[in-house]
Amino acid sequence: MADRDPGLGDLGAYGLLALPLAFGGLPLYIHAPDFMATERGVPLAALGLALFWLRLLDAALDPLAGWAGDRWPHARAQFITLGAVLLALGVLAIFAPVAVPVLQWFVLSMVIASLGHSLISVNLLTIGGLWRQDKHQKSRISAARELFGLIGLILAVVLPSALAPVMGRGAALLLLALVLAVVLLLALPVFRRWLAVTRLQMVGAPEVSPRWRGLLPFYLIALLVLLSAGFPAVLILMLVRDMLGVEGLTGAFLLAYFAAALPGAFVAGRLAGRFAPVHVWSAALLLSLVCFAFALRLQPGDSRAFLAICMTTGFCFGADLVLPPVILSDRIDKTRTAEAATRAYAALGFLTKAALALAGVVALPLLQMAGFAPGGQNGPAALQALLYLYAGLPLVLRSGALGLLIHCHRRGTI
Repeated sequence: MADRDPGLGDLGAYGLLALPLAFGGLPLYIHAPDFMATERGVPLAALGLALFWLRLLDAALDPLAGWAGDRWPHARAQFITLGAVLLALGVLAIFAPVAVPVLQWFVLSMVIASLGHSLISVNLLTIGGLWRQDKHQKSRISAARELFGLIGLILAVVLPSALAPVMGRGAALLLLALVLAVVLLLALPVFRRWLAVTRLQMVGAPEVSPRWRGLLPFYLIALLVLLSAGFPAVLILMLVRDMLGVEGLTGAFLLAYFAAALPGAFVAGRLAGRFAPVHVWSAALLLSLVCFAFALRLQPGDSRAFLAICMTTGFCFGADLVLPPVILSDRIDKTRTAEAATRAYAALGFLTKAALALAGVVALPLLQMAGFAPGGQNGPAALQALLYLYAGLPLVLRSGALGLLIHCHRRGTI
C-alpha cells in the first residue's frame, strides 16, 4: 500500500473516523451548554464561568496530545483508541440523567470528552499529513477527511432537530450520544486495520521541536481566518433571532451552511491538487469577503438573502477546512520537522479552539456595551453593533489574512 497512490478504499478507511469526531464535537460546543442552562437549570453566570475555564483547558489539551504523539509516534493508534473511549463516555455522561451536583458532573464530563476529542483530532490530522508527500495526494487526503467530517456535522445538526419533537430534547440528545458511541465502535476497527498496513512517508532528521519560526507566518494567517469564523459562530443565533426575526429557520440556515461546505471541500481538494493550495485558498478568501460585505446590508426579515450568504460562506468554509492542513503539511516538509508534526498540528488545533473562545470574550461584552439584549427589544444602534460584529469584523480580519497570505507566499515563507 505504501508504494501506490491512495485509492478510494484507503481514503475512506482513513477519513471515516472524522465522521464521529465531528458528530461528537457539535454536542460539546453547541448543544451541551444550552442543554445545561435550559434543561438542567444551571445558572447562566456559573455556567459561563465554567465554560470559560473549560475552553481554556480544551485549547491546552491539543498541545498535550501533540507532545504525546511525537514522544510515542508508534502509539498513535492506541492514543486514538483511548480518545474514542473517552469521547463516547464523556458525551454520554453529559446528557445522562444524574443525581449528583449537575454543574460538577458537567465539568467532569466535558473534560473527559474534550481530552478524547483532542487525542483523536490531533493524531488523525498528523497521520493524514505524513501519509503522502505529493501535493496532489495531500489535497485528496485532506478533502476525504473533511468531507467525512462535514457529513458528521450535518447528521449532528439534523438528528436532534428531527427527534426532539417526537421524544423530547433530553432523550434526543441522549440518543445522539448513543449513536456516537456506536459509530465510533464501527469506524475505529476500520481505521486501525488500515493504519496497521500503511507506512507513513516521514522525512527529515529527528528534531527536538518544530521549527516554529518557519511555521509562524502560517499560524498567524490561520489565526486571523479562524477568528473571522469565530465571530459568526458565536453570534449567528442572535442574528437570526434578534435581527432577522426568523428564529424558526435557524436549523435550516445551519444545515444550508454545512451542506454547502461539502462541495466546497471537494472542489478545494480537487483544485489544490492541480494548482498551488495558497492560490486556491486566496480565491476562497476573496469570495468570502464578498459575502461578508453583502451581509453588512442585511435588514430584518432578509431570510432569503441570509440563506444565500449561508450557502456561499459555507462553500468557502469547505476550503477553510481542507486547505490549511495541506499548507501546514507542506511547511512541515520544507522545514524538515516531520518527527515533530503532531505538535505542529496540535498548535493548529489550539488556535482553532482559542479563536472561538476569544471571539466570545470579545463579542459578548461589546454587544452589552452597545445596549444589546439577547431575546429582548433592541434599537437600531444595538442591532447595527450586532451586524458589525457578525460581518464587519470578520471582513476586516479576512482582508488582513488574504493580504498576509499573498505577501508571505511571494516571499516564500508560506
